[in-house]
Amino acid sequence: MTSQLTHKRILAMILVMIIGFSGGIFIKTMLRVGEGEDVDITAIRQANEALLEEKERYGALQAQNADLEDRKRILLRRFEDYEDTGGILSELRENAWLSGMTDVEGKGIVLTLDDKPDYDPLVDPIESVIHDSTVNYVVNLLWSGGARAVAFNGVRLTSVSEISCVGPVILCYGIRQMPPYVLEAIGPVDAMRDVLEKDSYLAHLTQSKIGIRFTVNTQEQMLLPSFSRTHDILPYINLLREP
Repeated sequence: MTSQLTHKRILAMILVMIIGFSGGIFIKTMLRVGEGEDVDITAIRQANEALLEEKERYGALQAQNADLEDRKRILLRRFEDYEDTGGILSELRENAWLSGMTDVEGKGIVLTLDDKPDYDPLVDPIESVIHDSTVNYVVNLLWSGGARAVAFNGVRLTSVSEISCVGPVILCYGIRQMPPYVLEAIGPVDAMRDVLEKDSYLAHLTQSKIGIRFTVNTQEQMLLPSFSRTHDILPYINLLREP
């Protein structure tokens, strides 16, 4: 009898343990499901908020686009009001060409200037070294000879060209230049060469006691890049606008 009771008690204890273990698993499972639902709800809420932000951005971009389209239509109407649009465009191209803002291609000359070899400041005159005044003088000779475009050491010169000396250094638009100095000019070759060859000051500089080296070569085809391709034009805009 006692053994039967003991057996029943053991079975009851095992049953209670099984029920307790199963209940624990059930509770944990439900908690995990609840946590998962909370995560899903949070993700959905965040996605909705992001969608609303994107909609607001899209609306702002649509408004910007509409504003730009309106401005474009206004500008096009103003442009259509001009009868001689072809003449305006032609004048614009000519002004860009004159201000050095376009590439120029054609026949021209390449002129090289260099200091006297083995220059000795204690013996040789100061003219034996190329100065900014020498370069500017030759540039003006080229313009007077009909040059249509001029470049100095690869830099296109404009109506506000800046060639100056800082001590022994020549600067062009603030960039240090080193000899030999090369001037390229597109225009009437014969006229430009004639002006250079007949100039008395250049003849003076190239005589043996001064010793400046000076050569001129003709080029059948040259390309001088626009100023804007080698330098920033913005610092010089106000100078170009001055009368």
